[in-house]
This record gives sequence, structure tokens and C-alpha cells, in this order.
Amino acid sequence: MLGDELPFFEHLLLATDQLGSHIPSPTCGWTWWEVEVCDQQSIYATNKATMETQTLPRRDAVVFRVNIPLIFRSICRAADWQWDYHEVRAAEGLSRIAIDSLSPSVQLSIFYASSGLDASLAYLAAVSNKPCVIFRSSGGDLDANSQLMLQRMQSIEFALPLCTELDDRGIVALNDSALQRLTDFRRQHSPPPEPNPQNRGLDVPAGTTWNSVQIRFIDYETIRVSVPGSSGIIHYTQLGMANSRNAKPVKQWQLLRTYADNHGVLTWRDSGAAQNVKKQTQELNKKLIAWLGIEGTPIEYDRSIKGYRTVFGINTDG
Repeated sequence: MLGDELPFFEHLLLATDQLGSHIPSPTCGWTWWEVEVCDQQSIYATNKATMETQTLPRRDAVVFRVNIPLIFRSICRAADWQWDYHEVRAAEGLSRIAIDSLSPSVQLSIFYASSGLDASLAYLAAVSNKPCVIFRSSGGDLDANSQLMLQRMQSIEFALPLCTELDDRGIVALNDSALQRLTDFRRQHSPPPEPNPQNRGLDVPAGTTWNSVQIRFIDYETIRVSVPGSSGIIHYTQLGMANSRNAKPVKQWQLLRTYADNHGVLTWRDSGAAQNVKKQTQELNKKLIAWLGIEGTPIEYDRSIKGYRTVFGINTDG
């Protein structure tokens, strides 16, 4: 049913000789047809979203199932999650996908519920009181019971068909809306950073926010950091941004300079927006938070520009 589009999706699908699985819709989106055998010659397919039906000759149909581990490997790589795929409860179709480390002491577990969400939530609520992220296979609206359980667990869910997209290389990633929800959720559950006494004489008042911080590049190796009532000249080595082998600046320092050159904004159209900019921005955030000891996220994803924007002010002398 995919026709000419099959090569684009084929790496995400596993052909099976078992009927009654799933086949992609003709539109090649993330809508799937539930199929069953009518008889030895025919397959009866129903689109659960539109209730459209279709009968296919059995000899003309290849039934696929989604290669879920491969899809989540791509998502984990893009989100910088630690891969930890294993089955948790077979009866509920519940698997743990990954771990998201918010700090050395706080970790979020990422789960996938391939069947009923209610049963998976009930199990997770019974064995743990920790917030988590849970993906589900269906894209329909949640019932009231599931919504209430998620609120009580302080957890968040994503419908896999609605939160993912394919890039031009056929790689699965979270879409902009899902990334923003995830960023907000992580911020909500991230512990406040410990004040860093090693910030080289820069007195950061309690309650300082990132939007009151100013960073100016003096030259390629040093910046002036200003907070309310204090400022200091900082070398990249003081920020932990020196390569341990040759003492040269690491990629996060180069990325910080790119943000300065672009007045705090970096979109995918900018020359500095490499494929790994998401991961490097996450690492840069960690270093800035650790050094200044300020709560919140210093560089945030901005859906309106499809890129990243610094919460603090940043520019160069040049």
C-alpha cells in the first residue's frame, strides 16, 4: 500500500507473515490500519481514526509491524537519553525505553505502552511514586481516568503517532511541539542547582534569574559575565570548557561564541546550526548552570523560530 514511498519507510518496518498486524495507510503518515483475515483469500482493513474500510486480496498485501526499538533509538539519540530498552510488564505491553538524567541524583524513566495505557499507569503508580515520561502507541484522546492518573503521578504522556516526525533522511525525531512539552516537563522536575563556590569571585545574589545575566565576549578565550551587582572576566578554562588533552576550547565554548555572534538566537538556517546542536546546547546548559548556580534553563528551544534562544543577553565586542 505504500507503493513508491516504501523505500523511505522500509527501514522502520518489519515484514511479517502473521496477518492481523498493522499496515501503513496510503497517505504514508503515522496512521495505521488494523487488519484481520476475512478468509484465505482476503484481508479486511479498518482505519481506526476515520473508520474507512478496505478489502485487499491476500496475495497483494504485505503486512508489517513497526520496528519500535529502532524508532526509539532514534528518539533517544536526539533527546540525549540513555538507552535502556527492556520489557517491564508483558501483560500490559509496558517497556522501559530509556533514562533521562536531570542530575546525578534525579532520573526520569521513559516508558512505552504498546497496549492499554490505563493498565500501564496503574502498574507504574503501584510500584513507584516518581514522575516519568510514557509514550503510547495510539493517537486518540485520553479518557478521564488516564488524565487523572497522570496528574497524580506528576507524569507526562506522548502519543507516538502525534509527537514524531521523519526528517529528510527518514530518521524519526520528536516534533517541535513534543520538544517544547518535554523541555517544560524537565524544567519542572529538575532539582535546583547547588551554588558553585568556584565561580572565581563573581557574587551571584540569591534569586538571580537567567534573564538578568549578561555575557559579552572580550576575545576568543574570555568573556565578561555580569549579574546584578557584580561582574567578572572569565576564561573558558574556568567554565570547564577546555579539552583535557590539549587545553583547547571544546565545542560548547565554540557554540557559546556562535550564540554571541547571532545575538543569542540559533536556528537551523544559521551556518552554526550543525546536526548535533541540540546535544551541544544541552551540554552547554549544564556547564552554565553548574558554574553560576542559577535555576532554570539558560538556553531554551523556541518553537516560533524553530531553533534555540538564550534567556540571558549575549554579544561580542567585535
